[in-house]
Amino acid sequence: MATAVANTPTYIEKKIPSPEGIAADQTATWKLPIGPQYMELQLAFSGVTLAQMTEIRILANGRPFQVFSAADRNSMNKFDGMADAADDGVLILPFTRRGLKTGIGEWETGVTTGVADQAGRRIDSLNVEIDIAAGASAPSIEMTASVTGPRPSGPGTLLHIARFRRNLSGVGQFDISDLPKGTPTTISLNRTWFKEEGGETVDRLEVERDGRSLWRRSATLNARIQADHVRVPQAGFFVLDKTERGYGGDPITLLGYNDFRFMVDTSGAQSLTIYQETMGVLGQ
Repeated sequence: MATAVANTPTYIEKKIPSPEGIAADQTATWKLPIGPQYMELQLAFSGVTLAQMTEIRILANGRPFQVFSAADRNSMNKFDGMADAADDGVLILPFTRRGLKTGIGEWETGVTTGVADQAGRRIDSLNVEIDIAAGASAPSIEMTASVTGPRPSGPGTLLHIARFRRNLSGVGQFDISDLPKGTPTTISLNRTWFKEEGGETVDRLEVERDGRSLWRRSATLNARIQADHVRVPQAGFFVLDKTERGYGGDPITLLGYNDFRFMVDTSGAQSLTIYQETMGVLGQ
């Protein structure tokens, strides 16, 4: 008889109770049961498109720690080699860092609820909110979850996803140096997604920390390196991914530095949507 590998989580598939407010031009809200560690959520949807789920917020203790649109989450999933939700009507909301070569690296950011860490931080409520556009015909969304036993050490490391917008006024290089860094929720940088707008592109990106260049690539080179390893580059996105080779232990440390900036070379004026994916503890 096969035996479980030590420290490998045993996944249990759960149905999440029906949401409140699921209708066109409303916000659907799910209240997740407290107790397990959540590894991912699955949304089976009909009567509403990805584009009509305009914003998804995942909240711990009433504070959002992940924010994105459904369409952008789908692009992120495809970048990680996952199936297109537009094909089967199932959108995955992963909490783990998918595609890594070690289970420990992937599972590190599972969301443990109901257990406190040494500092007393504990997730007592975990909710998902989805804003549904007025044009949705007859929205229906069922949520299921893949869960496992909670970590005895509490919430631990969470994967925080924050959304920002920055306007680039024309062709050339622009510095973006005002994104949060070095806070309890932004201890290190896992990935940054630059969503290109209006047909313009991000042609090159350089990353500096306290005046030292850490990372510099053209769009062509970036896509090639990612495709040669564990990622599937997506049109309309330039992604800085510190897990692109399948290793989870190479984030960019943001704690204790005075300056951290992106130098973005753009082909033309555009309003960039930026998703900053950081690792940190539960926000207070």
